[in-house]
Amino acid sequence: MLPLAFEITSAGQPHLIKAPGEVVRIARQAEDAGFSAVMLPEGGNDSLLACYAIALGTSKIRIGTSIAIIYNRQPTLCASAAVTVQEASRGRLILGLGVGHRPVLEAMGITPAANSREKLREYTLALKQIFAGQSAAMRVPPPTWPIPVQLGALTTETARLAGEIADGVQLFMCTPERLRKLVKAVREGARSRGRNPDEVAIAFGMPVFIHDDLQQAYARARRFLKLYTMLPFHRRQIIRNGFGAEAEAARAAGERGDKAAQEAALTDQLLDSLAFVGPVSRCIERIEQYRDAGAQILNIVPGTNETSDELCQTIRAFGRYL
Repeated sequence: MLPLAFEITSAGQPHLIKAPGEVVRIARQAEDAGFSAVMLPEGGNDSLLACYAIALGTSKIRIGTSIAIIYNRQPTLCASAAVTVQEASRGRLILGLGVGHRPVLEAMGITPAANSREKLREYTLALKQIFAGQSAAMRVPPPTWPIPVQLGALTTETARLAGEIADGVQLFMCTPERLRKLVKAVREGARSRGRNPDEVAIAFGMPVFIHDDLQQAYARARRFLKLYTMLPFHRRQIIRNGFGAEAEAARAAGERGDKAAQEAALTDQLLDSLAFVGPVSRCIERIEQYRDAGAQILNIVPGTNETSDELCQTIRAFGRYL
C-alpha cells in the first residue's frame, strides 16, 4: 500500500489565509484518517507559517511545504523558519523547495534568476550549510531533528539535481511512464555523487477531481487544469507527457480569451493521464500504478475550487484506501 499525503492549498480559498484554525482542522482530519503527511503549497500564502500552525495543532502527521518558493525568502530566513517549525513539530517537517513560475513571480515584482535551476542548487546547498552550523552568515541554531530538503521537479534535469544534493524530490502530474523516467534521473544523479539512491525520497503529487458523475468530474478537471496550460513550466510538463497538440491548442485559446475552447482542448485521455478523475473507487484503482513506477508517497492534490468541507470529504473518501 502506497502511503498518502494530502495537500491543503489556499489558492481558490483565500479565506484559509485568514482562518488558520480551518487549516489545522483539515490537517487533523488527515491525521485521523491515516494520511502520512499534509503538504502546504505557496501561492498568496506563507507555507512555512501554515506548517507552524499545523505543527502546534497535530501530534504525529508529517508536515511539508510543496513547495516553498526560493525567491520569497533569503536562505537564512528560510532556515530560521524551518528550524522553528521543526522544533514545534518535534521532527515532522519536510522542507520542499522550488523556483515557482516566472509569470507569477514577475507579477509580484520578483525577477527570477536567468538560470533558476542553478539558483535552486545554490540555495539548497546554502541551507544545508546553515543547518549543519557551517555557514558564516547570521547564526541559526542547528535543528534538534534533521530537516529533510526535497526539491520540486518537473524536468529530468531538476530531478537529477535532487538526486545529487537533496534528501528527496517532489514530482508532479505525469503518467507512470514519465514518472519512471524522472525516478531514473533522480537515482542517476545520486549515484553520480557517490550517494545511495535509496536514501533519496520519491514523493509524487497528482491532481484529484472527485465526483460520482464522471462527466461532472471531467468538467471540474477542465476548469482547473486549463490554468496550467498558461503557465510555461506546467504546459511543458503536459507536452512532455505526450499531449503537445492539446497543450498548444489550449494555450492559444486561453490567449484569445476563449475559455470554452481552452477547456475543450483538454481531452478525456489527457485528463485521465494527468489526474485522478471520477468516483473515488476509480481514482484509488490507479494509485498502485504510481507505486510500481517508483513513488514512495503519493500527494493527493484536490482541485482548488473545493470548499473546506469538500476537502474533508475527500480526505475521508481516500481514507478508505489507507
